[in-house]
Amino acid sequence: MLQFRSFVLPVLFAVHAITLSLPASAADGAVAMTDGKSSITIPEIRLELEGVPADVRARVGKAQMTRYVESQLSDRRIAEAAEKSGIGNQADVKQRIVKARRDVIIKAYMDAQAEKIAAELPKDLTALARERYERDKATYKQSEAIRVAHILVVPAENDAAAKAKAEKLLAELKAGANFAEVAKANSDDKGSASSGGELPGWMERGKLVPTFEKVAYELKPNELSAVVQSQYGYHIIKLLEYRPAKTLSFDEVKEQVVDAVRKQLTNERRAEWLKQFLGSKPVELDDATYEALKKP
Repeated sequence: MLQFRSFVLPVLFAVHAITLSLPASAADGAVAMTDGKSSITIPEIRLELEGVPADVRARVGKAQMTRYVESQLSDRRIAEAAEKSGIGNQADVKQRIVKARRDVIIKAYMDAQAEKIAAELPKDLTALARERYERDKATYKQSEAIRVAHILVVPAENDAAAKAKAEKLLAELKAGANFAEVAKANSDDKGSASSGGELPGWMERGKLVPTFEKVAYELKPNELSAVVQSQYGYHIIKLLEYRPAKTLSFDEVKEQVVDAVRKQLTNERRAEWLKQFLGSKPVELDDATYEALKKP
C-alpha cells in the first residue's frame, strides 16, 4: 500500500489541477466516498488537498483522483492502527507531532497576519509609486533593440554554391516573393524558419553575431540586406522593427512600480510586526554545543 501511495501522490502533486464531478447533493458535504471498509467526505478530501494549487487540481484525471481518495482511506486506517499500537507515545514521535502542530499553527497565524497587512495598505499607491519612479528614473531605461528576421544558407561542400543560392533567394525576394514563405522553405536555421525567419524577441546590441548585427542595425524597417557572410553561412537579413533607447515613462512602468512599492510596504510592516517575537540579546553557542548540534 505504501508503494502504491508513493506512486499516486507524486502524480497528483506534479500536475496542475483537479476537477471532481459531483452530484448536486454533494455540495453540502453530506455525501461520503467509501472503499467498502471506511468512508471519507468531500470536505475532508478538500482539506487534504488544501496545499495543492487550484490550477494543479484542474488537470488531474478522474482515475488519478479516485486513486488519491483510495490512498487517503488507506492512510486513515493505517493511522488508526498506529494509534492503537501506542507508537504515538514514543518520545521521538511525540516531538515530531509537536513540531508538525507548531508548523501548522505558525503558518496559519502568519498567513492571517499577511492578509491583515495587505488589507491595511493604502488602496491607491500611485502617489508613492510616482515618488519612487522620479527618485529612480535613471533605472527605468529601455535599451536600443531590433526585431529581425533572416534566411540562412549553410555551405555544404561548395561554399560558392551556398552563396549563389543565397543570391538567388535574395533576387526572388526583391522581385516580390514573401520573406516568411521563402524562409520557411529554404532557411537552414530551422529554429527561426518555422517562424518565417524571425528571431525571437527584441535583440539588443551585443546579442547577435557581430557581422550580422552590424548590418542589421544599419537597415531601415522592412529593408532587406545584401547577402551577409558569418561563421554560420550566408544570411539575408530583414529588419522588422527598430526600438530606440529611451527612459520609460511612468505610465509605461506604473504597474511594476506599484507592485514594488506594495511589496516594500508589506515587507516593512511584516518586519515591524515580527520584532515583538525577537530575542532581547544574541544567542551564544560554545564549541561543544555547536559540535553537538552538527551531529545527525
